[in-house]
Amino acid sequence: MNKVFSLSLVILALSGCTAPVHPAKLDVPDVNTQLQVKDLRPKEQSQTEMLSYISSSCLYGIKRFGDEWSTPDKVTYLKATISKAFPEAKSLELKNLVFYDNMQYALRNGNIFRGPIWELIECDQATDKFTQYTPAENPSRLPIMIGTLDGSLDGKPFSERMTKVLTCDDGKNECNILDTQGNAIKTLLEGMTKRAIDDIRTPRN
Repeated sequence: MNKVFSLSLVILALSGCTAPVHPAKLDVPDVNTQLQVKDLRPKEQSQTEMLSYISSSCLYGIKRFGDEWSTPDKVTYLKATISKAFPEAKSLELKNLVFYDNMQYALRNGNIFRGPIWELIECDQATDKFTQYTPAENPSRLPIMIGTLDGSLDGKPFSERMTKVLTCDDGKNECNILDTQGNAIKTLLEGMTKRAIDDIRTPRN
């Protein structure tokens, strides 16, 4: 990982929620809809927060991105996109829609899975699907954005989880991490929404 990128991570981690915001610009369909949204997300999912500054915690170096990190907000995007796919739908119930950037390895500059200091800390998807990742998902332990979407449309449930390793686009050696985070949120939101639409149409066994 580029040294400038690593330094930016440290600065942003220390600044927490006071860091500047580079919101993802979402392409929202123009639709007339009768769809009603029941936003049942935990309140904190709409708020930006650095979860922990304690290096021994599984939440260390993990940042949650609030609704201000997209324009318009991600619930508006989800409603419009699902309405376009299902124009007769009546009720969208939203239980989880949240994004976390796990930067533990970059900030610790050590191994979050093995080693004498961290061997007793099990930080993986089994611990918390919202904030943690498995070695298979991110073998190089780069900063990774984790998105989760759970809900139902007219009683038909969907549950999606996607990850995206944060690297510079187009093979660049240097990039603005804030833009990279915003782009990752857009990519994951679009991907999870598409999966949810597919699952509603053809439920997985």
